[in-house]
Amino acid sequence: SGTLQETVYPDEETATINVVERVNTAVVSISVLRDVNQLSRRDDPFQDFFFEFEFPFRITPPSSPSAPPGEPNFVPVGGGSGFVISDDGLIVTNRHVVDDVEARYKVIFADGSEHDAIVLAKDPVLDVALVKIDAKDLSTLPLGDSDTLKLGQTVIAIGNALSEFGNTVTRGVVSGIGRRITAGSAAGFTEVIDEAIQTDAAINPGNSGGPLLNLAGEVVGINTAVSSEGQLIGFAIPINSVKQTIESVRETGR
Repeated sequence: SGTLQETVYPDEETATINVVERVNTAVVSISVLRDVNQLSRRDDPFQDFFFEFEFPFRITPPSSPSAPPGEPNFVPVGGGSGFVISDDGLIVTNRHVVDDVEARYKVIFADGSEHDAIVLAKDPVLDVALVKIDAKDLSTLPLGDSDTLKLGQTVIAIGNALSEFGNTVTRGVVSGIGRRITAGSAAGFTEVIDEAIQTDAAINPGNSGGPLLNLAGEVVGINTAVSSEGQLIGFAIPINSVKQTIESVRETGR
């Protein structure tokens, strides 16, 4: 005898809360650190992502105390997101988040714990990379089947919004399936994403590499790009397209 709102919405709300509680410990923020002595606006790879579809990445002005002259002074210059897929510290993210060979990377968990990370492998075709931290007995996320997604299906995005608000949760629906987009930056980096998942779950700068989840708590996509002109138009790489990459790194380290 209840209304639609009373009978349906609480169930979906409860499902969302349950998913977030289960998966949040396996979603991480990735901090990008550069030697401030080597930074310049000319060669900074983390600025001006504003093409038709922009990668959700953001540069944060250095704020750390300066080091003595001549000594390296690594400071945060940007950030992204990732998720743990093995309990010994294997983490999936976007390649463009960890593509700077001169940077150092730090993984930050929801409880505030931090770990130095190494870039283990980068996919030469897809915007996918795997990083590794020295840890044990971590919570992990299961990989779902992105081929079964339906238009209107509820999805949840979790990530390091604006490279500042770690483990931010947003919810929306699958707005489109099989989109082909070209994302890029003012620095000339471009990426064609085939079969992208479109969603209206808010994806902001810093969400790159974070998981797009179904209500079973399975990863169905990797949040990667947003429209710079529209509102709530975000895109994720289908998880099925990167499973081969993940298994290759798991089995061979490359």
